[in-house]
Amino acid sequence: MASVQESKKNIDIDGGWKDSFIKNLLTPKALSLIFFVFYGTFSVCMLRFVRFRDVPVMYTAASALFIGEIVKGTFSIYFLILQTKSLTATAQTLYTETFINYTECIKSTIPALCYVLQNLLYYYAISYLDATLLLVTEQIRILTTACFATTILHKKLSNIQWMSMVVLIIGIIFMQWQASEGAAKSEEVTNGTDVVTTTHYYPIPNPLKISPTIIGLIMVLIGSVLSGFTGIYLEKMYKDNLMSVWVRNLHLAMFSIPMLVVAALITDFKQIMAGGFFNGFDYWVLTVSVVFGIHGILIALILKYASTILKCFATGFVIALTTIVSIFLFDKHISYLFVIGTCIVLSSVFLYSNFPYIQPKQKGENISGV
Repeated sequence: MASVQESKKNIDIDGGWKDSFIKNLLTPKALSLIFFVFYGTFSVCMLRFVRFRDVPVMYTAASALFIGEIVKGTFSIYFLILQTKSLTATAQTLYTETFINYTECIKSTIPALCYVLQNLLYYYAISYLDATLLLVTEQIRILTTACFATTILHKKLSNIQWMSMVVLIIGIIFMQWQASEGAAKSEEVTNGTDVVTTTHYYPIPNPLKISPTIIGLIMVLIGSVLSGFTGIYLEKMYKDNLMSVWVRNLHLAMFSIPMLVVAALITDFKQIMAGGFFNGFDYWVLTVSVVFGIHGILIALILKYASTILKCFATGFVIALTTIVSIFLFDKHISYLFVIGTCIVLSSVFLYSNFPYIQPKQKGENISGV
């Protein structure tokens, strides 16, 4: 009898564990992260295919992002209609949140501007840094994200969670190292000192004769700070619940579109003047623009239901999965560094998820922080 009862108890435990696992897997937080990983992999593979085709003229990145923001705004209106269940209610909601509560609407200009500035800084930094150094330094944004999470969102992180983010940075660098070395070899020209791009073009005047490497590092540092701030600021906006996530998305798209036009004129003025804003566009480019517009909606859902820090960890999985898929699609070979980096990323996820911050005991009560 004792053995029968014990076996029943084990079955209940196993069944309870499975039910709990499935229940946790179907939460908005888990689903948004899972969709982000798989859709992110799909979007990166699509982008790689479109960017590496043999075409007469390559499209500008800003023009593709421009279409992506239009797609994001269109889908946001569609989902808002589904949410309000009425065109009249949708119009009323948009009018109220845009013109009556205009202060909340104007707040969306901050992340939109930071996003454009961040991309411009990374764009120019490529001219000053070799690919390997750029790869390493841009991972600083993971730490700036954590710093802003503690200051703006007042999120508590344990010492092990801080360490896990450093481990994540190391893992991502290992996974991408081979690709960055290949890019560096294809671009570099040895001039006895630094590695420079084949164009020898530095876009910003340098009357003080500051080292190009220093200028590039400053750009990446500022870009990393803006990246961390933008992610956390958006997360706070989405989680404040002061307005619908779809209205927020629409406002972001509305302010991002004119800023992207300005950014395009700054970075690709000659190409735009020669062939127009959509020079180099075809059906494939339009498709990848739509894909990235939908990707922007997924990011909004992650910030709403998960967190920016978890998005950083999910990005590690996107890199790993993209590399594996590239073996079959683009005949890419995996290096031992990639395998080591993947193991390091998995270790960082384990450390972050299993060692959360625990508040000190207060008057005999155990209070846990997430």
